[in-house]
Amino acid sequence: MDIYYEIIGEGFPLVLLHGNNEDHHVFDEAVKLLAKEYQCILIDSRYHGQSIHKGELSYQQMCEDVQAVMTHLHIEAYDVIGFSDGAIVSLLLGLSDQRLKHIVSIGANTKPCMIKPFYRFYDYVMLICLMPFCLYNSKARRTFQLIRLMQKQPQLNYKDLQKIHIPVLVMAGEYDMIKQDDTLMIGKSLPYCVVKIIKQGNHFLLRDSFQQTIKEIQLFLKTCHQEV
Repeated sequence: MDIYYEIIGEGFPLVLLHGNNEDHHVFDEAVKLLAKEYQCILIDSRYHGQSIHKGELSYQQMCEDVQAVMTHLHIEAYDVIGFSDGAIVSLLLGLSDQRLKHIVSIGANTKPCMIKPFYRFYDYVMLICLMPFCLYNSKARRTFQLIRLMQKQPQLNYKDLQKIHIPVLVMAGEYDMIKQDDTLMIGKSLPYCVVKIIKQGNHFLLRDSFQQTIKEIQLFLKTCHQEV
């Protein structure tokens, strides 16, 4: 396949989707625990890691790539943990893939303007700094493209999120780069949702608030599967 993935552990399939300009290794610590109970499927999104660096660069295409991997693996039901860009993709999956049963969304935003102004300004500065290097450096060009992705997408509507009729855990840090109003509105829009704001947490919850974050994830998934 054009999309790279690794499978670790056994049990109910659990797809893990990383953030912008990352790869599946951001979940290395989490997988040590999650693989004891689940079949963890770690995917490198298009234009990231070992996946193909060609084709359309969009969250919708990433969503379709995940579905293609699930079809390739003959998986009929699965859960998703998505971080940042991966969280956006997880919500798109919730709107389009009937095989998806539960979602953990960490640090999603519905529109670029829902990123706090300081971080949007930082991205603009990064683009300016990258421009000279884009002439001869492929990594700089890719980073430029990925930052531009965050400036243009996603374009999710709260009304659309009401169509996701599966349990969702929405997580964000108290000091997240995403506006908290957006996080709360995502949670309010989803019919079956629990919102957890991690105290003192930033955007990178699985790195800087690992113990509390993984505890909430494990509790949510365990509860969902017990109810099933």
